[in-house]
Amino acid sequence: MLKKISKILRSPIKKKIILFFRENPHSVDSVRGISTWLNLKPEMVRKALEELVKEGILIAHRGRTTTGYAYTQDKNILNCIEECLSIKDEKRSSDRSI
Repeated sequence: MLKKISKILRSPIKKKIILFFRENPHSVDSVRGISTWLNLKPEMVRKALEELVKEGILIAHRGRTTTGYAYTQDKNILNCIEECLSIKDEKRSSDRSI
């Protein structure tokens, strides 16, 4: 799972989306809302959101006219995300000290 999450976090758009939900873990928002918050094109956000749903990182709440996206509550996935982000932060810190 760590390897899969690490690979997902290499995508700048997916990483921004994950960080958004990490900072707002109880929010549910639409493609339009998320793209506005992140200042990204809706088409790019929609594709990334659906891929994150397939990976189990996000949950899609589908209505008749819109879909709201929410952060997973799966502790295993959340722990893997935290671990991958802390590994990246540690690596970044060590690269700066060289």
